[in-house]
Amino acid sequence: MKKIVFFPTNNIGKYDRYKKSFKKKNIIYNRYLTDENGIDIKVEVSEDGKTLNENAKKKAKQYYDEYKKHLNDTNFSIITTDEALYIDGLTEKEQPGLFVRRFGGIDAKRATDEEVVQKYTSVIKKLGGEAKAKWIYSLVMYDGKNFYDYTWEEPVLFSSIPHYPITKGYVLNNITIVKKVDNNTIMLSDLTEEERYEYLSKYTDTIADFINDKLINQ
Repeated sequence: MKKIVFFPTNNIGKYDRYKKSFKKKNIIYNRYLTDENGIDIKVEVSEDGKTLNENAKKKAKQYYDEYKKHLNDTNFSIITTDEALYIDGLTEKEQPGLFVRRFGGIDAKRATDEEVVQKYTSVIKKLGGEAKAKWIYSLVMYDGKNFYDYTWEEPVLFSSIPHYPITKGYVLNNITIVKKVDNNTIMLSDLTEEERYEYLSKYTDTIADFINDKLINQ
């Protein structure tokens, strides 16, 4: 049986993050289903849940129901993720939490990449130039019958000095410190595609194993 997965997201960086790990597991990994004209089929989903998991499940279900209309008897699954950010040194009220790009909460306008860089470099500068933080991820896979959940944390170290050019989709890679060599600070955005995979594989390979296991046992 083919192991077909769709990961519908407007964030190309989020999609690319898992591509190499899924390929290793021979998972047919797609971003969107396309129509007869080659146009991506997208679904407007209001991500107004109170938790990461609620948002991820809602998006997965709505996309599955739409794609099932086009794929008929084809076996496929939808995966979605949502993430939250917590930075050491900020009060509970100041934490980005679920609203990493919506600085005023769910009803706020979604910030551009440049606005995100400016916002978080300013925050980190006030915290002394560097700050520990953690991402909390919630992934959901839905196969039309069951939801499968996986949640994990990724600790990071942020800098107030960004490296350019901006990483499309995951702009905070430009302030995420990977290592320091001599007097040079190496950001996640500075790494090659292969180096970035090696750095993130302890997370992304685990996710691929989780998804592959559920697909095999469908």
